[in-house]
Amino acid sequence: MNGPPGNTRTRGHDRAHQGRMQPGRALMRLPRLGHLPRPGLPLLTIGAIMLVCFVYPLARFLALPVHPALAPLATLGAMQGSSGLSLTAMWNTARMSTEAALLVIPPGLAAGYLIERRLWRGRRVLALALWGVLLMPSYLLTMGWQILMAAPMLDGGVLNRLFYGEAGIVFLLTVKGLPFAALTARAGWQTIGEDMQAAFRVHVVSPWRRSRLVLRLMLPVAAGIFLVQVLAASQDFGIAATLGAQAHLPLVIYAIYQDLSSVPVNFVHAALLSWSLVALALAALGAQAWFCRRSYTTLHGRQRRVAPRPCGPGLAIAAWLLVGVILAAGVVAPVLALGMQGLGQGIGQGIGQRIGETGGGGATEMLHALDAEDWRAILLSLRYSFVSAVFVVLLAAILLGGRWHGERGGRAMARLMAWLTVGNMAVPGVILGAAYVIGFNGTMLPLYGTPALLIIAYVASHLPIAIRFLDVPFSRLHRSLGEAARVHGMPAPGRVERIYAPLLLQPLVWAWGMVFVTLFFELPLSEILYPAGSAPLGVRLLSLDDTLHYGAESRLALAAILVCLALAGGVMALCPRLLRSGPSPILSATEH
Repeated sequence: MNGPPGNTRTRGHDRAHQGRMQPGRALMRLPRLGHLPRPGLPLLTIGAIMLVCFVYPLARFLALPVHPALAPLATLGAMQGSSGLSLTAMWNTARMSTEAALLVIPPGLAAGYLIERRLWRGRRVLALALWGVLLMPSYLLTMGWQILMAAPMLDGGVLNRLFYGEAGIVFLLTVKGLPFAALTARAGWQTIGEDMQAAFRVHVVSPWRRSRLVLRLMLPVAAGIFLVQVLAASQDFGIAATLGAQAHLPLVIYAIYQDLSSVPVNFVHAALLSWSLVALALAALGAQAWFCRRSYTTLHGRQRRVAPRPCGPGLAIAAWLLVGVILAAGVVAPVLALGMQGLGQGIGQGIGQRIGETGGGGATEMLHALDAEDWRAILLSLRYSFVSAVFVVLLAAILLGGRWHGERGGRAMARLMAWLTVGNMAVPGVILGAAYVIGFNGTMLPLYGTPALLIIAYVASHLPIAIRFLDVPFSRLHRSLGEAARVHGMPAPGRVERIYAPLLLQPLVWAWGMVFVTLFFELPLSEILYPAGSAPLGVRLLSLDDTLHYGAESRLALAAILVCLALAGGVMALCPRLLRSGPSPILSATEH
């Protein structure tokens, strides 16, 4: 066979690599259902979840413009007034999302390159900064910057005017998009292996031309970052409900919420606006799948990852500058502003005179300043997020474990989970919450206004995220381990305790922590579905922000962050200690 020895393939080698698709790209590719096998418990579980939690409520809500009688009451399904489609909100959403997506590509590619290809002291700091921005709720990020811009030295200045306008919204959307851009870029840099770099060094003399070739290979990755960031920015409810509302720049995601919170409720107009977001999401995901099918990579047995190299002086300075900007913009500045305002120091002096609040002194006064409603919001969010995170991780483990049950059953499970994750990206929380109001507000499923519906919505919205997070750890675990244990007479509980739990406990605990933290500060679903008189934390914080009570808002946010981190850190530290058994005899036998 002609060609370089490193690229030599055989039929058996190709067949071996057909089922070894990268998990991230497998979940992003739109699948075809094909012929389904005889349904098992995991397959029926994911089918029921998709039908009850997504297909039924979304189909009923999105069909309202065509059939208004699907609303719970006939008057709720009628178009109120002649508002029509908000063209201004659509134009603002498309324009600002595109600007943020373009701005996030260069720092995202640079962050992925520094993490994947370079050895330097700030590598872990950069990764931690990106995780901090990822877990920071967008509305808390906005509230922190609002407090900073209200300081006496900035109030009324050029930066303040820029922040309370399109530039501020685009800036915050860009900061929130950095973690995903860096993660996607890192995966893209991994596909350019050492063999391709060696070929460039042999056949391309000029270093600039080699850099241009590498950047050309990263174009599909940059296109994927752009498309998904457009999708994420158009669906960000936290920034639209805080800065967008106060800057009087209407965005589609907040206009939908206004239709649902107005009196009378305008479900038809909300459904029409939702169609615009769903159409934008489907177009972006379709283009992303098209780019994934046309991206180039080398897959063969001799592929090697590029060994990270030390940074030169100039690159090290640029890298530390990038870390400083990400930390300052996404973590340090908003948290510091919330802390100073909550403790009544520095920034809080000027703001207190303007909005009629007085700050306390010290952390003790801050905690004592919280009223009963604040503590109730924290406790309700703890309860809802803890229970929901447990259900999310358990369901994700059951569904991912279902891929081990036979070849055809595993393929069907992978396809259904791909549809689930893609559908979750296409439907933001506001649309899902509105669909639940329509779908579960009748005589057949009267769940609206109960904590159960809020927990179901939490689980449905974050289950695809947990599946994507746990896909790689589960794909590395071969099903022959469980089959060997079953042949040797080990029951199912023993296999879970002695084989699967020791190997999967750490990623499961990390997945629980990630879901718990994001659900603890969740806003759009909470704003629409919370039971009367039981407002969770996000609803309470947004109400304080709308009334410009920055001092009370900062104290509540700081106390909530401390409680959330303490509980999540305690659970993630104690759970591994609960499983201190010796090595499994099955694992010992397989090693020999």
